[in-house]
Amino acid sequence: MPTMSNPKLVVQLASNTNQRKVTATVTVNFNTVEENMIKVLGLTPRLACRVYGEDSGFNGGDDLLFSYNTKTITKDGTYVFSGTVNKAVLDEDSIGEDEVYAKFALSTPSFPMSAAAKSATISGDF
Repeated sequence: MPTMSNPKLVVQLASNTNQRKVTATVTVNFNTVEENMIKVLGLTPRLACRVYGEDSGFNGGDDLLFSYNTKTITKDGTYVFSGTVNKAVLDEDSIGEDEVYAKFALSTPSFPMSAAAKSATISGDF
C-alpha cells in the first residue's frame, strides 16, 4: 500500500485583501511492486485534497470548506495543492477562532491501491 507522510496545511494572509492563500502538501511513496504495477499495468493513482473546518460537540461534524482539483500521480514525490480563497470560506465558526485541516486521499480506479493522511489542525482568525 502506498504511504503518505508529512501532511501540512499553511494559510497565508494577503496584504490589504480578504483573500487567503491556502497551501497543502503531502509526500507520497510507492514501494517497488506498486511502481512496477503503475508502469506495467498503466495504473493511474489519483491524489485528492480537501480542506475541512474542524467542529465537535454542539457544532456537529467537520465541515468541508473546499476541494482542490485531483492530481494524477505516477511516482514518489511531494505534491502541492495551492489556491486563493476568500477569508469567508475559512470562517467556519461563528464565534472565536477557526480550526482547519487538510485531508489527503490516494486511490486507484479499478484497483485496490489507496492511502490517506490528515494534516495537523491549525487555528486562527483567518
